[in-house]
Amino acid sequence: MLTEGEKNYNVAESRQPIIKIFYTYTKFTQRHDILQSGGGKMYRILICDDEKEIRESMADYMRSEGLSVALAKNGEEAVEICKRENFDLLILDVRMPKLDGLGACRKIREFSNVPIIFLSAFGEEKNFLDAYQNGGDDYIVKPFPLAVLYEKCISMIRRCKGIDESKITAGKITVDKKARKVYTPSDCITLTNIDFELLYYLCINKGIVLSRDLILSRVWGFDYEGDERSVDTHIKRIRKALGEYSSQIKTVSGVGYCLEEV
Repeated sequence: MLTEGEKNYNVAESRQPIIKIFYTYTKFTQRHDILQSGGGKMYRILICDDEKEIRESMADYMRSEGLSVALAKNGEEAVEICKRENFDLLILDVRMPKLDGLGACRKIREFSNVPIIFLSAFGEEKNFLDAYQNGGDDYIVKPFPLAVLYEKCISMIRRCKGIDESKITAGKITVDKKARKVYTPSDCITLTNIDFELLYYLCINKGIVLSRDLILSRVWGFDYEGDERSVDTHIKRIRKALGEYSSQIKTVSGVGYCLEEV
């Protein structure tokens, strides 16, 4: 039997994340339009939350970032889906009917080591310990920005797959994030900070068409007040620095840019 305080907390848990998630998602969709073409790695994740509005808003955001998403509304459903399909990462709400997130995690751990992130409105030490002791890899307290959840997902997937993104090679161009250098077969190039970040972003998304609006948000930040012509100006500078290898950066008319392997 829940106490009155716990009942009130449950109401807050079910409502507060919806407000936060929809605020973040609305802000995102007003500024971004992602258009992808082949070549980019698409990771597959499962989102399990008993609140339909929350799981669908998370799914919309993740799909807009290029992830493949499956949905489950309770722990039992998540376990059954995981028995049939393979995923790169799972997002499980802790409190759900039929089988909660902790129980689902224990069952999934019987046959899979897939990374699992828990979501909950409860942020006490005991909640974190329960999550980790039951097989979870991370624990995020609601409310949270969707952009943070996405970055956590990508970071965890890549780390579990042993992908080192400190040095990225695309065709004849290598970007070393630690050294802040760009290498081609004929030169070692030093770029300004913003040019370096832009080229690095193109490299980690090689083969994917990135809109100017998306590039602005990811490289300059959500609060940047400039216009899309800033991207064109910096692309021009990067191409000049790359010399004969600048042809790898393709302009997609009316959309943005794509860094190709050859």
